Amino acid sequence: MFSLFAPTIIDVRLIGSFSQWKEILMNRQDDGTFICSPNISDGQHEYKFRIKRKKEDDQWIDIIDPYVTKYDPEQNTGIMWVKEGKRLLNDAIDYKWKYDLIKMPENNNLIIYEIYVADFSDNEQFTGVIDRLDYLKDLGINAILLMPIVESLGLSHDWGYVPRNFFSLKSTFGTCTDFKNLVDQCHRRNIRILFDGVFNHTSGDCPLAIIDQDYWYYIGKHNPDDPYYWGPELNYEFYDKIRNIKPAVRYISDVVKYWIGEFHLDGLRFDAAKQMDNYDILHELDQVARNAARPGQPFTTQAEHMPETLNIIKENGGPTDTCWSLSFMNNIDEALADKFDLDKMKYIIGTPNLINYTACHDNKRLLARLNERLSGFDDEIFRRMKLAVIILTTSAGIPLIWQGDEIGEATSVDETDENKTKIKRPMHWNLLKNKRNRNLFNTFKYLFAFRHKTDSLRNGEVDFCYENTDDQVLVYRRGVNIIILCYFSNEKRLNYTIENISTKANTIWIDILTNEYFIVNDRNTLVLTLNSYDGRILLQTNKRNFRFCLPVPCFHD
Repeated sequence: MFSLFAPTIIDVRLIGSFSQWKEILMNRQDDGTFICSPNISDGQHEYKFRIKRKKEDDQWIDIIDPYVTKYDPEQNTGIMWVKEGKRLLNDAIDYKWKYDLIKMPENNNLIIYEIYVADFSDNEQFTGVIDRLDYLKDLGINAILLMPIVESLGLSHDWGYVPRNFFSLKSTFGTCTDFKNLVDQCHRRNIRILFDGVFNHTSGDCPLAIIDQDYWYYIGKHNPDDPYYWGPELNYEFYDKIRNIKPAVRYISDVVKYWIGEFHLDGLRFDAAKQMDNYDILHELDQVARNAARPGQPFTTQAEHMPETLNIIKENGGPTDTCWSLSFMNNIDEALADKFDLDKMKYIIGTPNLINYTACHDNKRLLARLNERLSGFDDEIFRRMKLAVIILTTSAGIPLIWQGDEIGEATSVDETDENKTKIKRPMHWNLLKNKRNRNLFNTFKYLFAFRHKTDSLRNGEVDFCYENTDDQVLVYRRGVNIIILCYFSNEKRLNYTIENISTKANTIWIDILTNEYFIVNDRNTLVLTLNSYDGRILLQTNKRNFRFCLPVPCFHD
């Protein structure tokens, strides 16, 4: 019933509430696993292991079970359950899934919303996220990326990127039943749930580090020249010849199986993939996750590699389906602040299999960055933000937004603040009372609906049909009947002429955001006025009096 793999430890005892915290001897097996099976009554119980590292050392150390599925941070104990004489995996083992058979959206159709539970939810728990699912569905979101939900730093408000107990939920978020219900309610609404896996490093008080840091981790930094270091780094290369295993690989594989399989999750993000610096383990964990996932449903893996590298993507022979694109955020930032670079813009717009975002948890929000450069939340900033949304939703990559981007949140992290992960930043829902913020929300909502409706935005290549570096104009096609025009200057241009814009002359086009119509003449030329940081999505139509309309209202100043 109890086991602890600790091959370099000489002695292990079990202590728990079921024995009035008296020690129970555990027997060492040939492979270095200590086991025991005491008789325990049905119900919930607390427990720990007590270990001794060396014979000559009289010190005993209490540790948490590395596989415990519930951790009590106040008592610093693991929690386990017994029913009918058998130990249960977790407190939601009898949960009945209701919506497993609903087909989930395919990978190329995703629009991802990044959530930190404690800030997004009104009650800081999974149940509060459920209360907002209809809002997300209405916005057009069909995938939620949950920032880490495994236990770290006990009861503290913390993003979770320094994990401690890998099999335990952060207790402040709720129970395993609450989490399963969140996943089920997402699936009911055709929303996928993606797991943010931090597998590069752990906290210093992770049970593995206490048992024997040298056995599980690199000695010192994995990559000495890398400026980033968040804690002891798991050593996926170490091979225990005696036991014929790679212990870190086996342990994290078990972690992936548990979360993906037990909670019916739909995707996996590999945090700090650059620091892991091991495509073999990413390949292996990708396969472990797919084998544990629900059969017949789509599954995806993402790599956070900063800056992005295209060779990590499966299409290029790498281990993951997609890679997060820091370049998208940086180049959008520069282009909207009068630093337009044509080649960079073409790269971020035209490259598939990237996760594109204007901000994520690690960065200041785009509105905040623009405010720092332009000084003031005025119409000009929101006009540039609108152009960013147009590019985000019409590029070849997969769009992701950080919670609150759609309502114009501008409270952001200080990227130099060591305590940035511990500061509460609740959603400011009252922003939607402001006209500019409401218009921004409607733009997101409208363009998400348009992307869902339009196959050529989710598939196929980007055709750059007009570019002018001096005028800072870039035009591209998605399919034969959609043209996106981007203008990166605050200078108004009257009667601006764009040649060879269409695949066919003498055609009528309508701006889907304003319902203005334009004529591409017999010389295949479009003439129009370009306003400050203008963005237009033109759809070919056969009628001059045609008005484009999706079942989503969109309002503009």
